[in-house]
Amino acid sequence: MAQSFGQGRLSSSTDIAFELLKTHGRPMNYRDLIGLILQKKELPQSPEQVSAVLTQINLDTRFAYAGSGEWGLKVWLPTRTSKRMPSITLMNKSVAYDDEDTAKTSPPDGEDPENGEHRYEGQEDPGEAGDALDDEDEDEDEDKDEEDMAEGDEEEEDGGGRKGRW
Repeated sequence: MAQSFGQGRLSSSTDIAFELLKTHGRPMNYRDLIGLILQKKELPQSPEQVSAVLTQINLDTRFAYAGSGEWGLKVWLPTRTSKRMPSITLMNKSVAYDDEDTAKTSPPDGEDPENGEHRYEGQEDPGEAGDALDDEDEDEDEDKDEEDMAEGDEEEEDGGGRKGRW
C-alpha cells in the first residue's frame, strides 16, 4: 500500500516536491528540497538518490529553475513575452524590428537598392555598365559646352549675334 505525502500514501518524488513547494510558497534550495523529499520517502541521502530526485524534478514541467540553486513552481514565474516581432514584407522591402520597435528596411535579395530593379544571379549590375556610358556622355557634353562658350566669346567681340544675320 502506497503512502502519499499528505495522506499517508507514498508518492513519487516529484509529487512530494510539488506539495512541499506549494506549502512553502516560494522557491527552495535544491539541497533542502531533495533532503525533505528523501526524508518523507525514508530513503538515504546518498549521491545516487539525490541525483535521481534532481533529475526527476528537472524533467517535470511543473517545476522551474529559479536561479542560485533554487527550484520553484513554474506557475510562479512571470510569463515571458518576446520583444521580437516577426519579419514582414512591405512593398518588396523586408522589414525587421529591433528592441526599440524601429523598422530597419533592406531590399530583398537580388534587388538593386538604388532603383528597385531586380537582378538575377550571374547578371551584372546594370548600373555599372551604364556608369561607363554615362561618363563618356558627360565628357561629350562638357566638350560641347566649352565649344559653345568659345563661340559665344567670339560673338561678343563682334558686337553680339551671329555673323551675317544682321
